[in-house]
Amino acid sequence: MDSTQRQMRQGIFRMVWPATMESVLQFTVGIVATAMVGRLGATSIGAVGLSQRLLQTVWALSQAVTVGATVLVAQAYGAGRQDAAEKSARQSLLVALFGIVAFTAAVLAAPARLLSLFHPTADVLGLAVGYLRVVAWGVPFTMLTLVIGSIMRGTGDTRTPLVIAILVNIVNVIGNYLLIFGHLGFPALGVRGSAAATLIAQGTGIVIAGYLLFTPGPRFGVRPFASWRPDLAEFRRILGIGVPAAAESLAWQFAAILLTILIVSFGTVALAAHTLGLQAEGLSYMPAAGFAIASTTLVGQSLGAGDPKLARRYTAEIARWAVYMTLVTAAVLVFFPAAVMGLLTNDRAVVALGAKYLMLMGLAQLPQQVGGVLNGALRGSGDTRSPMLIAFAGLWLVRLPLAFLLGRHLGLGVIGVWAAMTFDLFVRYALIHTTYVRRQRHFASRAAELVQ
Repeated sequence: MDSTQRQMRQGIFRMVWPATMESVLQFTVGIVATAMVGRLGATSIGAVGLSQRLLQTVWALSQAVTVGATVLVAQAYGAGRQDAAEKSARQSLLVALFGIVAFTAAVLAAPARLLSLFHPTADVLGLAVGYLRVVAWGVPFTMLTLVIGSIMRGTGDTRTPLVIAILVNIVNVIGNYLLIFGHLGFPALGVRGSAAATLIAQGTGIVIAGYLLFTPGPRFGVRPFASWRPDLAEFRRILGIGVPAAAESLAWQFAAILLTILIVSFGTVALAAHTLGLQAEGLSYMPAAGFAIASTTLVGQSLGAGDPKLARRYTAEIARWAVYMTLVTAAVLVFFPAAVMGLLTNDRAVVALGAKYLMLMGLAQLPQQVGGVLNGALRGSGDTRSPMLIAFAGLWLVRLPLAFLLGRHLGLGVIGVWAAMTFDLFVRYALIHTTYVRRQRHFASRAAELVQ
């Protein structure tokens, strides 16, 4: 692996641009789909938002497998051990399969009870239950596609997940267009039409992803007829790295659920503004997501190749470019928040309130994105415990207590919640930076372990 500055940057951007384009694509399609639902009114927006909040648990749980898969595949691939990388890939898919059935069954068995945790109004709950009952069938497709994407990224292949995302999102947009409003002779199903379009797109994704993974290309592929016998030692390695990442993600989801319950108490407009604000915020952090992916993969590959100095240089270079991109995208949120919100809904009250959310989040994008790069570097070294502890500290000791204090007890409402979220991002960046400076001193010993 050549470590000259120019070749480093070339290596970084070969990984970053497809991952960035995938994130931008996901954001753009999300904007289009949300805008379609947004035309149905604040109640529909809130219903989809509550359902999606619950389904984000799937993404959180998948981190137990996807992070472990990326790190182990990256380290084996960087060391030139193709068989070991392939074994980690197969075992990661098996672990995912074992976890899918239970979660899907739980969601399908009691959708109303789960959604009632948010204490929504009756009309929001009714729409949300119908949406969730359809979309939940796509949970297995989503989780397996996520794992396959993480395996590919571990080898440095971010182009194939981009191709998959393009095809899936084309299906999603077309499905939303046809089924929400009933174009070209299709029934106008409203929120249920959005759910059906999502399910069809998810099914398309797993078919394409599975085909590409099991059809070896020029870089990496998994032989479908090799041994699929469960290996408990490999399961432990995957979950040993991935479970702290999943715990971190679950901490995010549970904190978000509590915040959503608090926000629901401020009314339907506040819920709609928060839901659309989260979607619009992707304008800033989605483009930078590719840098965090590159950080995990390139640090993992460098340490697998026994080169801790290169791992540190990659991290510094990736963080620098993440800053450049974030300065541009965050400026859009700070200076044009109402215009961004106006893309998602024509409800003036929701636009006015949501614009305040975007301004606050825009101010916190730099610490959020650079912190993501440093977290990625820690994960690439196999340290997923530190990011987990930092997330727990920020969410449960800063964000939640401050949100309830400002929002409810001091009467600032949803603005108080958003202010607490902003402050938390700055606190956690300070913790992440301090931890990375301390932990990078151990990169050399970690590299020595991997090359043995």
